[in-house]
Amino acid sequence: MPRYDVPKAAPEPLRLVQRFVNTVDHENDREWIGTAGELADFLGCDEAEVDVQRAHELREALRMLLRANNGAPLDADALAAVNRVAAGLRLEIDVGGRVVFGAEDPLARIVAVAFGAMLEGTWPRLKACRNCKWAFYDYSKNRAASWCSMQLCGNRLKTRAYRSRRARV
Repeated sequence: MPRYDVPKAAPEPLRLVQRFVNTVDHENDREWIGTAGELADFLGCDEAEVDVQRAHELREALRMLLRANNGAPLDADALAAVNRVAAGLRLEIDVGGRVVFGAEDPLARIVAVAFGAMLEGTWPRLKACRNCKWAFYDYSKNRAASWCSMQLCGNRLKTRAYRSRRARV
């Protein structure tokens, strides 16, 4: 599993959503949950409980929601995909008055964590990089971070923009 997210790792339990979204590296064409066995290992469940295609659909839907946290328009198909998985959630209130999501479906547990973060207000800080689409947690005070890493993606985009401006002159 990749460790690219360590400097901008989300706090637990939201880190689970971040790790799930980052199970594919689009820039380098790497897939870490391409088989039922790999997915079951990631989710900590039995292979019979997983559907790789459904997991990939959910992962990309969550990525689209994270892109919306970074200024992209909200995607209706992504919302529908997340809501299909969310249909398997059990909603309860614990003795402390907190909302608790329960789920038998391992993918619904990931959605439950996302919903919990939405309720707690930490969800908007989990974003997808505008350049590489990698999920990162925005620790900036003004919540305006756009890239997973200023040294990597931020530098690439700023250099590209600079070269483009220079080419026009």
